[in-house]
Amino acid sequence: MNMHILIVEDHKALRKSLRDWLNGVFPQCDFSEAASGEEAIEICRDLTPDLILMDIGLPRLNGIGTIKRLLTMVPKARVVMLTIHEEEAYRSEALSAGASAFVSKRKMKTELIPTIKRLLAASGPKGSKGMK
Repeated sequence: MNMHILIVEDHKALRKSLRDWLNGVFPQCDFSEAASGEEAIEICRDLTPDLILMDIGLPRLNGIGTIKRLLTMVPKARVVMLTIHEEEAYRSEALSAGASAFVSKRKMKTELIPTIKRLLAASGPKGSKGMK
């Protein structure tokens, strides 16, 4: 069974770029996309992602509020918070809300892949195949 990654990002071009990039690195994973927190919640009613890439700056229901709700629905999912905000207050709030990791969008090219590999490997036996 394939691992599943949900990308929650309100900017369509960035969401598509992330999906294309990650699909090339993790071809064994399935991907879903959401443009808002509300859409992510709807997707998780039918789907159990192993990993969620979550933008903090979503309209209406922000990323922090969204992960609090999603983790009640899919408590085993790992969440990587993606943001342009690098201040410690954002990191603390994201981790307190249940995020497993915090990656600055400015550092995505160097930090995102190792972070995803680490979290998928930690997800259990099915996540450890080919993730190192």
